[in-house]
Amino acid sequence: MSVVGGKNERENGHLYEPGVHAQQLREVIEKFVLGMSYNGLKFGYLWSIGVVPADSDARGFGKSALMQHLARQVNKDFGAWAYREMGLDEEDATEVPVCCLVTSFDTAKVRSLGAALFTAVEYAVTYSPDGVEQPLAERLRDRLIERVGSDDLSDLVGAVTHEHRSIRGRTLGPPEDKLVVALCEEGWKPAAEHLRLVTPTSRSRNGASYMATFLLFAAAAGLEHVLVFCDQLEDLASTTVKAKRNLEVEKFRDVLVETLPMADMVTLVTTMHPRSSLALGTAWALADLPPFELTEANRLSTVKLPALRDATQAAQLLRPYLAAARKDGAARKGDEMFPFTPDAIACLFDRSTRKPRDVLRKAHTVFSAAATANLPRIGTSDVQRSLESSVPHQPRQSHLAAVADSIDWHDA
Repeated sequence: MSVVGGKNERENGHLYEPGVHAQQLREVIEKFVLGMSYNGLKFGYLWSIGVVPADSDARGFGKSALMQHLARQVNKDFGAWAYREMGLDEEDATEVPVCCLVTSFDTAKVRSLGAALFTAVEYAVTYSPDGVEQPLAERLRDRLIERVGSDDLSDLVGAVTHEHRSIRGRTLGPPEDKLVVALCEEGWKPAAEHLRLVTPTSRSRNGASYMATFLLFAAAAGLEHVLVFCDQLEDLASTTVKAKRNLEVEKFRDVLVETLPMADMVTLVTTMHPRSSLALGTAWALADLPPFELTEANRLSTVKLPALRDATQAAQLLRPYLAAARKDGAARKGDEMFPFTPDAIACLFDRSTRKPRDVLRKAHTVFSAAATANLPRIGTSDVQRSLESSVPHQPRQSHLAAVADSIDWHDA
């Protein structure tokens, strides 16, 4: 899983190459972003399954990195880019502004829906892709100032409060007043500091209220929908007993489907693979939540990421990582895979499980070994030598196909 906000570019999703899964990325935009904006989609599922039958380990296909990439792209212009990608004209592309949040369950601290929603608000307040770009919440404040026609704190807070008073339906109660004020203050630090001081217990118990407060702030800024990407849903099952698991899954309906403003604004897209499906299937069905199985009936709410199909696609995956690792000017003109030779890339792919994560990890192992040995190029024998202590190689039925020195990325 790629690490949100991490400084290591190999692991923080910044080197994501959208062309590797171009068709699936387009499918995600069409089904999830447009589905949220125009078709009322409430739940979407980003799938991966094992490379071979009965392979229960379906992680490492790039689901986390794809979600983080799409969230950054959507948040740059509040969805206009995504709409244009689907063929909408400029006027239509700005008609329904949206934004994306990213959260994740994990075994360390996020073991409830409330805690996951709180983490999503933290993402909005603190996450800056390059450390310079404004976090999402700060950019929403700019939109709010433009809509209100004033940057006076009381005017901005009043606009958010008005959004709450205009709701006619079931809510979680009044918004978190201190968070409203912090979001409306200049800069991202007041809100970040306020969230930092919230205790772990309060994050879990009141996380949904913090999300509702952020949604009111977004609505006051003119946004109609918020797409929440949720990773590692299977950890909800692995860290809770059955009764608590069923209760937590029930909250997905109580909070996201039946409570305002979540019911009007939030669409949840979560990662899925066979183990998470098995762990949560019964509880999901008991909560009467939209089914997640990869079936024709669910085609509008599911997208499946495939394994890498060939060495050329593996090269495409590696290209931004190699560009980041090389010194300026180290690559020869027309040789984007330097220091790997074409045959070395083919060998690396042949010795992988075809999962993007496995290819990247093995490439890093080979690259590090070559750097230690001060090799001028990395050839097939260097790949074989570096990976000889890995899992025994099982040759594929197809023969190795070398990758061209200069790859035509248009057809990849």
